[in-house]
This record gives sequence, structure tokens and C-alpha cells, in this order.
Amino acid sequence: MAGLLFSAIGMVSLLLMRQPLTAAVWLSFGNGLILSDLKFTGTDEKGNTYLKPVPPVRYYVAISLIVLAVLLLALQVYLDFQKTSSST
Repeated sequence: MAGLLFSAIGMVSLLLMRQPLTAAVWLSFGNGLILSDLKFTGTDEKGNTYLKPVPPVRYYVAISLIVLAVLLLALQVYLDFQKTSSST
């Protein structure tokens, strides 16, 4: 649920405020949370439902998206400080 909220905030910041870096931070974090928590179900031969195992690659992609969000946030803070120091 939190991943969907973060992704929605990212889309709003991209579409309404026209801030691509802010949107990339929110979307990367939201999609990383969605991928890390997404579970699929399947049915066996007897008709019972079960949770399919999560492939490790999906965890690696989710972690890399969250790390990318943190790096993009650091870049945004750096650029904001550059803009503030050049205006004074």
C-alpha cells in the first residue's frame, strides 16, 4: 500500500509540478517497495492455492531501486544547496 502511495505522489509531482528529479525519487522508492512486497499465488494439482516463491532477482531489483531513490535524493539536496548558495 505504501508503495502505491509513493508512486502516486511521484506521478503527481511529475505531471502537475513538472519536477522530474522529485518524481524519479518518489517513483523509484515506491516501485522498490512494490516489488519487494509483491506476492503471487498459484494453484497446485489438487486445486489448493499457495504462495509462489519470490525470485531473488526481484529482491535485488527492489533494493537497487530503493538505493537509486536515496542517491537521487542526495543529488536533489546537493543541487538545491548549489542553487541556494549561488543566489546569495
